[in-house]
Amino acid sequence: MIRRLINPLLDRWDWADGLGNFYKTVDGVILRPRILRDFLHGTWLGHPLHPLLTDVPIGALTVALILDLLGIVDGANWATLIGFAGLIAAAFAGFADYQYTEGKSHRYGAIHASFMLLAIAFYLFSLAVRYGYTAGTAYHATVTAALGYAMLSLGAYIGGELVFTLGNQVDRHAWRGGGEKWTPIEAPELAEGTPTKVKAGAQTLVLVRTGDTIQALHDTCSHRGCSLADGKLVGNAVECPCHGSQFDLASGHVVHGPAVADQPRYEVRRIDGKLEVRRTTPASG
Repeated sequence: MIRRLINPLLDRWDWADGLGNFYKTVDGVILRPRILRDFLHGTWLGHPLHPLLTDVPIGALTVALILDLLGIVDGANWATLIGFAGLIAAAFAGFADYQYTEGKSHRYGAIHASFMLLAIAFYLFSLAVRYGYTAGTAYHATVTAALGYAMLSLGAYIGGELVFTLGNQVDRHAWRGGGEKWTPIEAPELAEGTPTKVKAGAQTLVLVRTGDTIQALHDTCSHRGCSLADGKLVGNAVECPCHGSQFDLASGHVVHGPAVADQPRYEVRRIDGKLEVRRTTPASG
């Protein structure tokens, strides 16, 4: 019911498209170092970092609001401070992920970010009052915190839409089954060091030949579903042409993000002059 009321409004807010472009421009300047982006994406974790970080501010600021209403001032002040720090950390990770959104996700992500920035502004003022950096009373601190919590709640709802409805940062291979059977493939002559797309039953793979060794990964990038066969080799990794994620050909492991989930890997063998493949990694990578 609520979703049917809110989402049509979000779909009509085309002002967010231009704002989103501005956010991406700022992101590109501040979050330029690749090592920083890999950290913020959660490439090292094997799981998006942003949703993990959001638990801290949502939990702490919920406790803070309850303590404010109960008049437990010191506890509310500390909980607000912890929640605010969590908001800042989550914002950096969220902006890193937002850099790779398109279409409807681009719009929803801009609106999500805007609500979260408003929440940060309200909580910053609330903290300034609580710790005596600006004039105000406990009432002012509580009211601005409540407004911040409202912005936080709206932003969290839209964040849920980004993940669970639009599929951002969802592993594209989460439901892809494996199997122990060898599958024959019709492979063209494989050029040395060139990613080549082939079919293996219902699956599409990317093969790379180096000398007599042939390595194979699933062709669909785990990040946003682009074709790895259209990418390029970087050392012993294949780089996605869309957003630059890199996957080690020998293991399928993520080398660089924004992808966080490993790529399904396949063994390759030659029988009677024909190639066969078999998946070697579980569905989760």
